[in-house]
Amino acid sequence: MTDWIDEVLDGKPLEAEMWKLGYIENLLHRTSISIREQEEIFKSLNDLTDIEADEILKKIKEHEIKTDPKDQYEQMRRNGMFEG
Repeated sequence: MTDWIDEVLDGKPLEAEMWKLGYIENLLHRTSISIREQEEIFKSLNDLTDIEADEILKKIKEHEIKTDPKDQYEQMRRNGMFEG
């Protein structure tokens, strides 16, 4: 096992952690991201760097489809739907 500092110093990007890959895989279907883009993300899961995984997680959170009515209402309120 190598130390994280060795990975940083050798110049190779860190591979995405397994928990992040699982999280991406579980949440991806609950987004408004196109099916084509979802498929591209799935195909790239084994090759993602840690930074790329973080970027995808951020995008997933931005495009997440809320299933709880309370969360849906809060999202609509934040988007200005009820301002008159």
